[in-house]
Amino acid sequence: MQAVDELARGAHIHGVSRDPVAVGETVAEPANLDASSTPDTVEDVENGDVKGLGSSYVPIKRELQPSEYQHNRVSVARAEHDFAELSRQLSSQSQSSRKLSRIASGGSKISSRKEVDVEKEPASSTDSEEEPWNLEQTLRGTKEEDIASGIKSKRIGVIWDNLTVRGLGGVKNIVKTFPDAFVSFFNVIETGMHLFGYGKKGREFEILRNSRGVAKPGEMVLVLGRPGSGCTTFLKVIANQRFGYTGIDGEVLYGHYDFNTFAKRYRGEAVYNGEDDIHNPTLTVGQTLGFALDVKTPGKRPSGMSKKVFKQKVIDLLLKMFNIEHTINTVVGNPFMRGVSGGERKRVSIAEMMVTSASICAWDNTTRGLDASTALDYAKSLRIMTNIYKTTTFVSLYQASENIYSQFDKVMVIDEGRQVFFGPTKEARAYFEGLGFVEKPRQTTPDYLTGCTDVFEREYAPGRSEANSPHDADSLAKAFEESRFASDLTHEMTSYRQEIQSEKQAFEDFETANRQSKQKHAPKSSVYAAPFYLQVWALIQRQFLIKWQDKFSLVVSWITAIVIAIILGTVWLDLPVTSAGAFTRGGVLFIALLFNAFGAFGELASVVSNAVYVVLAEYPTHSA
Repeated sequence: MQAVDELARGAHIHGVSRDPVAVGETVAEPANLDASSTPDTVEDVENGDVKGLGSSYVPIKRELQPSEYQHNRVSVARAEHDFAELSRQLSSQSQSSRKLSRIASGGSKISSRKEVDVEKEPASSTDSEEEPWNLEQTLRGTKEEDIASGIKSKRIGVIWDNLTVRGLGGVKNIVKTFPDAFVSFFNVIETGMHLFGYGKKGREFEILRNSRGVAKPGEMVLVLGRPGSGCTTFLKVIANQRFGYTGIDGEVLYGHYDFNTFAKRYRGEAVYNGEDDIHNPTLTVGQTLGFALDVKTPGKRPSGMSKKVFKQKVIDLLLKMFNIEHTINTVVGNPFMRGVSGGERKRVSIAEMMVTSASICAWDNTTRGLDASTALDYAKSLRIMTNIYKTTTFVSLYQASENIYSQFDKVMVIDEGRQVFFGPTKEARAYFEGLGFVEKPRQTTPDYLTGCTDVFEREYAPGRSEANSPHDADSLAKAFEESRFASDLTHEMTSYRQEIQSEKQAFEDFETANRQSKQKHAPKSSVYAAPFYLQVWALIQRQFLIKWQDKFSLVVSWITAIVIAIILGTVWLDLPVTSAGAFTRGGVLFIALLFNAFGAFGELASVVSNAVYVVLAEYPTHSA
């Protein structure tokens, strides 16, 4: 759908996982260089202002050796720097390629990219200094080029006010023993009460209460809170997944669309990724991403590119971006089937989310089970994705490091369903210190913010106690509403509402981009990009691969069928052809049908597990 978007993906992909030997890099040679001295921006690299090195830092142009380069690390600064170099070269190529016909462009553009290795021939430093780089202009080109190509931007923010979510809780279900279950089966009164809804009912309570905030396109919001505080509920409601709750009050706007309109027309633009990575374990990484692209490939593709070529190019780019090219033919796996590692499986989930091209992404504790280095790379990948596509990103993390925390723009702290802080990440720590909470030695900011909501973990500064400081969720929420951060939030929400009313062109472009993303024959009113028959065809292909690649189950079922056939054939061998063998033949037919009927029970486990993917397709999470 978006030619420049694909080039942008490729540029960032090369920036993340390119070969260090092929390109000369500007590096420093200090005595001690730790992770804290990693430059955060392109300007820091170009100006020589790198944290931890001071004014004595002198850039030295040399080629890195393979042993000196960490292939699995993700650097935002390096990705943006290489993206700038690559995009300038591709922009000149794209201008000349527009003169070619659509037929010639289908083959010649691909071959021209192969002839010019942009990784081995980067732009000179002189060009980099002379030409100012603007990320947005590089992605979308000039206004005239956008109009000529018909490419529209797709970005949208979220604003919520007085959001209250209620649910049921407090129900205890005791597993019955066999005698109790047998007796209760004949208890007509109890059975009737359950059938008519007069049995045990849970107590309704507020999971989230009076939450408000705003997240603009290109912003990342970190959601912090203890387990059970309501972080998952908040992320689901923001992603417009409202099923499973007894009531949701308050206002949630996606741009100028309310939640009903957004769900009916743009449901695929808001996606939610849960803690667990749910994939078909027998599919390879390439096949998993391939299925997602089958149902999400845009109808308008760059340069008249075929769907097959577009699909393969995007898969290659995504795998290179997250440095998992070696896993393309490896099964994804699950806790019961060996496949890719947990960190690689998490990257597959991120790649699937990128395939959806959603405008609003919600990630729920997605660093669970990852080591510190992989978790930091994951957070930086989200930062890159948000910067490029201007998505609105919400992330809930437990025990995030300081480096991960610095990737976010805003932080939201929840305590027992109450919003006790919402504001810039750089000012959150000072706010809670001003309330009287003392930090512990070597405690990261996320742990400190979450610990302030825990009665067993928080500590008060000298002269402060529960008598003169906030000590529970209500008092913390009251203190926030009386702070300047609440006033700033109110002003920001009012300003964004006015911005929504004035920027009608942005939402018209959003609607146009959504229509352009639909494939041929897909209804305009449908929330799916692919028409129904192509969805069915994609599911048939995927189901065939799921069965075919589960070799153990397939071979066992075949051997069982052959053995049973041999046994039945030998038992009922040489039946009489007269009426004396009619009853016996009926028995043979009966046992043949009975065996196939019982064999269908073997599919029960896979049917139940596949029901999860049906739900994911109906209410998109990280799966397409």
